[in-house]
Amino acid sequence: MKIDTAQTGKPVLVIDALASWIERISLFVSVIFGGSMVFIVIAGVIARYVMQNPFAWTEEASRFLMIWMVLIGMSVVTRNREDLCVEFLVLKFPVSLQRIIKLVNEILVMAFLFILTTEGYQMAVNAKMQIVPSLGITMFYPLLCICVGGLLTMIQLGLQMLIDLFTWKSGISPHRSLPED
Repeated sequence: MKIDTAQTGKPVLVIDALASWIERISLFVSVIFGGSMVFIVIAGVIARYVMQNPFAWTEEASRFLMIWMVLIGMSVVTRNREDLCVEFLVLKFPVSLQRIIKLVNEILVMAFLFILTTEGYQMAVNAKMQIVPSLGITMFYPLLCICVGGLLTMIQLGLQMLIDLFTWKSGISPHRSLPED
């Protein structure tokens, strides 16, 4: 999201800088996981069809990397406010009502993310003794992505909610009806 520095104060710029920093780290990790996933899949295909000796671990490793990549990427989508939403009806309301609807929606999403994070962590802890045979690791690490992705998304959503609250009286719709240029 582009922030107009002329209409916002220093707190909004600091919050946006923090959100941007978290986004860059999340993108870096997601790109590393995505690249590793592609490399592993290519190695698996070569091992299976060229060398006629398939690796047992490539499918699970690439699946776990994809899940990590997607759940970490969820925070990037939230930071850029590119999550899926239907705005047709909400855009017909006055801006003040649009802001209230958006705030209520974000509070509900935050509650869901809190449950996702806490239950995801509990699930990962409970799976500490379960071993992934092909990789030789516990299921704690693959399942930890639920907790990490939920936590990163909660942080980004909280930062975006703070920006919305600081810019509450701007008169600009909180929804993006048209793509930014």
